[in-house]
This record gives sequence, structure tokens and C-alpha cells, in this order.
Amino acid sequence: EQVHVPTWPRLTPQELQEYSIEKHRLDSFDMDPTTLSSNVLCHLCLEIFVLLHIPEHLAMHDGRLKRFILAVREHMYDNPYHSWFHVFDVCQTAYALGLKLGIIDRLGPWQRFGLMTACLSHDLEHPGVSGPFLAQAGGALAAAFKDQILEKHHALRAFEVMVDREVGLLNGVSTEEYFSFRKIVDATILATDVQKHKHFTDLVVVRETLHRNMAAAGAPPPECDHLDLQVLIKCADISNVLKPFAVARRWAFRITDEFFQQGDEELARGMAITPICDRASQSRVEIQRKFIDYICVPWFTVVARIYPGFKPILQQLDANRKLWDDTTDEELEAFRPAPLPCHHPASPPS
Repeated sequence: EQVHVPTWPRLTPQELQEYSIEKHRLDSFDMDPTTLSSNVLCHLCLEIFVLLHIPEHLAMHDGRLKRFILAVREHMYDNPYHSWFHVFDVCQTAYALGLKLGIIDRLGPWQRFGLMTACLSHDLEHPGVSGPFLAQAGGALAAAFKDQILEKHHALRAFEVMVDREVGLLNGVSTEEYFSFRKIVDATILATDVQKHKHFTDLVVVRETLHRNMAAAGAPPPECDHLDLQVLIKCADISNVLKPFAVARRWAFRITDEFFQQGDEELARGMAITPICDRASQSRVEIQRKFIDYICVPWFTVVARIYPGFKPILQQLDANRKLWDDTTDEELEAFRPAPLPCHHPASPPS
């Protein structure tokens, strides 16, 4: 399937004003991309690649990066949550976290490129339903992959887009560089599988012990490897709970809207409704409370042990958790965000 790449967007005067403000806030944790235009996000995404010196260090013309960014946007579906706005959010948050934790400065050019490319394409062509749904429902994706259906699809399509003749992101890259880069991107994208969350939590605990033993021996910290990139993307992927409550609240609406749409589809197909997707029995607020308590707090607490710079960020998580305790579903409804703009892409894969 040939990739369609539209023309790089020219910003309107209002968009130029937004861009001129937001490009100085790319290292912040309070940006809400859903308040910005899709075109502004394209320009901000390119700015992140430039700030990381990727075009300079890899002798890569920014035209290739522009085509890749646009191709990713064209292949993101209009889901309530897993959309172009989400993948930009993950890209920007991983960049900000990487700076805050001192990881970016320790990465080589190809690692930086791999991290940002993985963040941008980690949900490429996400159909708005979960991997277990696809496995049970059958269809092309379930037939193609035995496990990690979504994540393997995202990674495969990412490289198909990169090497498409209309994009040419990796033109001129040697075979050795290509496979090394692909290993970085694949490992980083596959780490976002929620089914593998405990596995990565255990890996971080082991890394904490290694760091402690090396520090006791007076040795410098180890060089950054795949796990550092995987930790960054995993943190960024579930980082909505770390943002100011007004931002976190808007994302909470969007993810639960997507859950409930899946539940509606399961009901229509006569499938067992995934508990979290049952709009008749689930509370949006309670979903957030449990997500923070059982996924986010244990994960981010372990991460903060090997990256001390993370500890101040946990204060916002704690504040948000308290605010969710003081919020009801009825009160939450008053803050329902407007629907995201649609780009009318092709139909999602089944």
C-alpha cells in the first residue's frame, strides 16, 4: 500500500502565534496538544527532532522528517484517544522527561532518533480497540500476529511507512545502521504493550539493584540501552495522570469514551463485554482511581528509584489522585471536552 504524503502545512497567523509560544514549552509537563491545531503539532514535532540535533548529526534533510511526520498523521485514525494528538503527546512528553531525567544527554544520535521515531509511530493505525478484542474477534491483524497484535502491527507499519518511496526517511542508511536502528525502534514500540507491564516493572527493579551496587563500588552509571528508551516511552504513554488535573481530566474522558465504544462493539457482536469497557456498570472516575493505584503509582515509584529527577513529578500524580477522590461522574460530566477534529482517514484495519 503506497503511502500518501500531503504538502507540509503552512500555518495561519493564529497557528503561527500558537507555534511561537508552544515551541518554547516543549520541555514542560503541562502542554495539552488537544488545544492546538493538527498543523501546529506537525511543526512542533519537527522542532523536537531539530532540538535533538537529529538532522545535523545524521546528515538528514528535514524534508524527509517532514514527510514522515505527515505520513504518520495520515495513518492515525480518528479515535477518541488513540489519535494523532495522543502520539504527539507521547513524543513531546518523552522528550520532556528525557531532559528532566538526564537521559537525552546520554543518548547517541541513533538512540535519540529511534526513541522519537518510536514515540511518533508507537500507535500507528491503532483501530481504537484492544489487542485481546482483536484476538477474539479474528480478522486480518489477529491472523498476522500470534501475540502483541497491536504493537507488532504498529512496528511493522512504521517501517513500511519509513521506507516508502514517498517518504524515504531512511534513504542512504547503511544495512548495518538500518538493522541497528530497527532493533531500537521495535524494542521501544513493543514495550508499550500493557500485557507486558509487569515484565518491565521487574526489569526496572533489577536495574535499580544494579545501579545501587555500581554506586556503592564507586562506578559510573551504565550507558543508556534499550531499557532506558523503553522506560521513557512507557512513562510517556501513561503520562496523562502526571499532567495538571484539567489536562488529565480531558484525557480521562477520551480514553473512557474509547473503552465504552469497544464495549458497545462487543455487545453488538454478541461478545463478552470487557469489564472496563462496559458503560452500563463502569464509572469514569473509578477507572482513573484504579489506573493510578494499580498501574501508575507502582510503576512510577520504581522508576523514581533509578531516576531521582522523577520524584518531583510524582507530586502532581499525588495531587491528581486526591482530586479524583473529590470528583463524581456527575461533576466530571460538566468538563466534557469538545470532540477532536477529524481527518477522515481510511477505515481502520480489522
